Amino acid sequence: MKEYVYLNGKTTSAEKACVSVFDRGLTYGDGLYETMKALDGKPLFLKEHLKRLLHGTRELHMESRLLKPFVDEIKAGAIEALLRKNHLEEGESYIKLMVTRGADRASHLPTKGILPTTVITTKKIDTASLSRLREKGVTAITVSDISPALPGVKSLNYLASVLARMQADKAGAFEALFTKDGLITEGSSSNSSRLRSRPALQAASLPGS
Repeated sequence: MKEYVYLNGKTTSAEKACVSVFDRGLTYGDGLYETMKALDGKPLFLKEHLKRLLHGTRELHMESRLLKPFVDEIKAGAIEALLRKNHLEEGESYIKLMVTRGADRASHLPTKGILPTTVITTKKIDTASLSRLREKGVTAITVSDISPALPGVKSLNYLASVLARMQADKAGAFEALFTKDGLITEGSSSNSSRLRSRPALQAASLPGS
């Protein structure tokens, strides 16, 4: 079945969706993301996710006026329309929003006023597999030698989590838990709100997420 994505205000087939090789999300990890669930074609906690996304744009000093059309389209139903286009009106679905500062040939200091790149993707959630993980539990390792960039901001710089998850896989574990000063701060891919400030363990059993 053909998959569709939202890119810069238009819905297009996934195989035709392209961004510039000069996009700052690619060249510098200069961007943000939000992930959320949808239930029967409706995104859950959308207001809260948009609030956090806009908080992130302020932290990264993005120009909020340039992102207003994207936020307005989401509020007007862009996510729901994409879910329908991908035949995800029933059951649980995964939604990812991405915003980069945009395509820019400048170096570290971005050019003012460049248009942001905006993306929405969706996919079906395998609820049966997640249920099995929750019932059985999973193994995890702790990681203290690397840490996520800009904790508290959902930036596109996710390399620390990628490396930690690879380290967990190499050890035969499902998840990696970041630790600092003897406390678990977050998981590499699991919901950090369930883990924050818990005592660090050598191994843990986590529900699938």
